[in-house]
Amino acid sequence: MLNNYMKDKDVGFWFSASLVVFSLITAVVYAACYAGTDNINWISFALMLAAAVSGAVLIALKLYVYVPYVLAALIFLSLLFFVYGIYYYVSVVMVGIDLDHFEPQFIICAIMYILAVGASVANVFLRQIKKEVREDA
Repeated sequence: MLNNYMKDKDVGFWFSASLVVFSLITAVVYAACYAGTDNINWISFALMLAAAVSGAVLIALKLYVYVPYVLAALIFLSLLFFVYGIYYYVSVVMVGIDLDHFEPQFIICAIMYILAVGASVANVFLRQIKKEVREDA
């Protein structure tokens, strides 16, 4: 049964499934690092969480063709809200007003967001399901 489910999946499907898990991890790490601070943007967290949930739901409903586009759109919007929530902190560090270096949680979250956006854009160009081989050709 599991073998039949896996036989027609291409590399894009596995990329999408991995991206669903990675976006969930990114949302959790972001909330863990910034919850209770002025730098958190809960819309960014919600969009990253929505990317993970909607990707999982679309995979469960076997709507594989839509997964990369939904993931790319939601993760990109989440990145934009992350930037909106953190830009004041970045400007303070860059100018050297109160802080003189970036905190590790900012570096970790920024790397995770950039990786998620890059992977989701790359995933748009990957085939999710293998092409059917015609027997009569």
